[in-house]
Amino acid sequence: MEQLHLNTLHSMKHLYTVAILSLSLLVSACNYITYTPRNKNQVRREKPSLLIYERIVDFRLDQGRWPATKEDLITKGKKYYEAFDGFKYNYTHFKIKDSNTMTFYFSDHVTDRANYDQTQLIDVNAYGGQVRFFKVKDKFAWKIKMN
Repeated sequence: MEQLHLNTLHSMKHLYTVAILSLSLLVSACNYITYTPRNKNQVRREKPSLLIYERIVDFRLDQGRWPATKEDLITKGKKYYEAFDGFKYNYTHFKIKDSNTMTFYFSDHVTDRANYDQTQLIDVNAYGGQVRFFKVKDKFAWKIKMN
């Protein structure tokens, strides 16, 4: 019985230590991060234009390959350049898996960048996302996932 009581005290002491450490980590992290609540409509409004996805597929069909960078895409013609008119994300990355599969990542939204420049805090709920392109039968399709 006494051993059970000692084990319980030891467990409680361990739990208390973990709680204190977690709380101190959370408090110290508040100096570097922030969280901006965003509803589904706000996130939906910040999705890139569907025209961009269509132009990426057009590029793949016209050039026979996926674009390696945003610059690679927009320098291949006016229709590709104009698709990015009003694009609100500063960072893009194209991850090519094979000739039929590619993922387009975008982040560093202009609103998030302005907030960071003002506060020097990283928003853990920043706008961004990815678009996965894949082939279905003889056509290309895409699936959008916002963060």
